[in-house]
Amino acid sequence: MADTGDLLHAWEAAIRELRGIASSLVSGPAELAGQLGAPLQRQAELLEQILQRQVDFERDLFGRVLGPARVVLDVADQTTAAMHSQATAFRAAAASFGQVADLLEQETKLLQVATGTLRNPVSALRTAGGALRPEGDAPSHGTDA
Repeated sequence: MADTGDLLHAWEAAIRELRGIASSLVSGPAELAGQLGAPLQRQAELLEQILQRQVDFERDLFGRVLGPARVVLDVADQTTAAMHSQATAFRAAAASFGQVADLLEQETKLLQVATGTLRNPVSALRTAGGALRPEGDAPSHGTDA
């Protein structure tokens, strides 16, 4: 759309030309030329008001159309920030879960050893008994002299 000022200046220039033509056509007093130019001047003023209203309307319209788009962009920015925070939190949680998994593996190994020991008590007693014997004492196999 053309600029409002440009349209107004073009209209005023056209009115001046018409005044010049009207004054040259009228051989009467200058007052008659002024009477012909007054309605044209009023039309120029009305045109200026119309163009200004049009500009105001377009500004209002674009403001109303673009307003929701601005809100959507603001919400998208906030959502992006929230998602970034969530990603950071999930990374920290993933590292914590990895540490918990390592601890569970260690507990599993300890529990397997304990379970194996409880399943074979004789082996555990022999092992414990052997550890309590003084060195040099050999176990007798039923041959006393």
